[in-house]
Amino acid sequence: MSNLVALMAATFLAFVNYAALLPVVPMWASSGGAGSVVVGATTGAMMAATVLTQLSMPWLFQHVSLRTMMVLGAVLLGVPTALYPLATEAAPIVLISVIRGVGFAFIVIAGAVIVADLAGPGKLASYSGYYGAAAALPNIGALAGGVWAVDVLGYDLVFYVAGAASLAGTVTACWLPGGVHGRFQRPSVSDVRPITVPIILFVMVAGSFGAATTFLSLSGPDAVTVAAALLAASIALVIGRLGAGFLGDRHAAGRLLVVSVLVAALGCTIIAISLGGPAWSLILGAALLGVGFGSCQNDSFVVTVQRLGAERSGTASIIWNIAYDGGLGLGAVGFGWFVARLGYAEAFLTMAASIAVVTLACARFVSTRPQHTTAGPQP
Repeated sequence: MSNLVALMAATFLAFVNYAALLPVVPMWASSGGAGSVVVGATTGAMMAATVLTQLSMPWLFQHVSLRTMMVLGAVLLGVPTALYPLATEAAPIVLISVIRGVGFAFIVIAGAVIVADLAGPGKLASYSGYYGAAAALPNIGALAGGVWAVDVLGYDLVFYVAGAASLAGTVTACWLPGGVHGRFQRPSVSDVRPITVPIILFVMVAGSFGAATTFLSLSGPDAVTVAAALLAASIALVIGRLGAGFLGDRHAAGRLLVVSVLVAALGCTIIAISLGGPAWSLILGAALLGVGFGSCQNDSFVVTVQRLGAERSGTASIIWNIAYDGGLGLGAVGFGWFVARLGYAEAFLTMAASIAVVTLACARFVSTRPQHTTAGPQP
């Protein structure tokens, strides 16, 4: 088994757990009587734990190999999942999500560093696309299927299957090379400046996707329509990620950033006006959000690695993944706050308008030059 295939398999299985439970855990909390802010906190707490763990990665890189991080991550994602059926109140649900967030941090940081190190010259965008597809493909069945499975089979079976999938990833992770550690060098202000706007744009799109996947199942449409919308978003996300990878190795990275963010904002707008409308329009909005998020993922990751330098792949991975997970968590929590005050449709419209305004204001600062800073010595 090649290193790339082993990485993709371990990533796929871990993300089956993550994707299936992204809408299901909020549904489980809501079924116990939790309000919208607490429901959003089930996602927000997991992402907060992920971000805090990612901040400790410079130390972990020195003491834990990337393969060990992948194995530990799969265990911490999988084992606590089986405890959800025993948690009927908000506090234990959030606590379980926090533990899973630590495991998720191990998976995404180690995976991103490994794929950046595996990619040869001129292959970063396509390798990132393959890796991103492995992370996104579970969304096609698990993200949409989780909502459907709960409706048909019940919560318990969904939790147990999701936990088993993540634990299966420990087997494939063992095929990864051992003894390899991530590299981190603290970036200076001048290092970070070229990636500031791409990261800001990516955080906004990640936030919109986190809000949609957390609250769409609670916003009014029936379970079948929500499952179809999440399926459309998942398929579109994979297409967007692979498409951006294909284009990224042939053209300068960064060309898709502004367009992808505006497409995601358009998707949020259509979702807002479709909550009480026909199913096809809700599915269309979700698909636009998905393709925008997928292409923004790939383009922003490649830009971050290129501008920091491939020798700082660990640094780039930490920054980008904090933006990803922090955006998802902030989007879920912030959206829950707006829902409590405005309602679902108005909250989606507010989010879409905010994204569009910030993107248009930042558009002129987005450079497509494949520049990067010169890497210094590694620790």
